[in-house]
Amino acid sequence: MNTIQLTDAELAMVHNAMLTYLRSFGHDEAEVVAQVKQILLKLSLATRDEKSEIVG
Repeated sequence: MNTIQLTDAELAMVHNAMLTYLRSFGHDEAEVVAQVKQILLKLSLATRDEKSEIVG
């Protein structure tokens, strides 16, 4: 497993880029779509964790 540190702006950019990437695939790339959805979930969780740390 690899770990990278991103600013809030960088994290938002990566999240938006992955959403755009996901939208560009059709139904024939099921494995890629599944992997992108997993990455988007991780990015969403990272965003929530980051916000809860700042508030908490």
